[in-house]
Amino acid sequence: MTSSRGNSHVKSLAAKLLLLAPLALGVPGLAGAQTPPSAGLGATDPSAPLQLTPAEKAAILDAVRQDKAKPNTNAVPNSPVSVGVQLPPSIALRILPDAALAQAPAAKTVQYTVIGNQVVLVDPTNMRVVDIINQ
Repeated sequence: MTSSRGNSHVKSLAAKLLLLAPLALGVPGLAGAQTPPSAGLGATDPSAPLQLTPAEKAAILDAVRQDKAKPNTNAVPNSPVSVGVQLPPSIALRILPDAALAQAPAAKTVQYTVIGNQVVLVDPTNMRVVDIINQ
């Protein structure tokens, strides 16, 4: 016969195991705040620059040139544009041409504008510059 003290220890251990089971099984949503965020879409730092290869940048530049995008004349920023800078909402953004996205799928979440002689890739959710391609 087991004592009540031994029985409560077993119940306590069982309760702890039930709390940890979702973590061990990888069940999303059941583990609460202890589950680290996934590294899927949207989990990246929006202010981080894109990691585009030179070939991807060249494909974007070629597609934008063929798209005949004109420089943005709507409230061009007074200071030089650089990665991480937030552009004013008056800057018109364009969706990258399909030809560019076919060659640079990492750029599917960004839009672009042309400022001066630069193709500026922008996160449209916060208007932050994520990459600049010089023409």
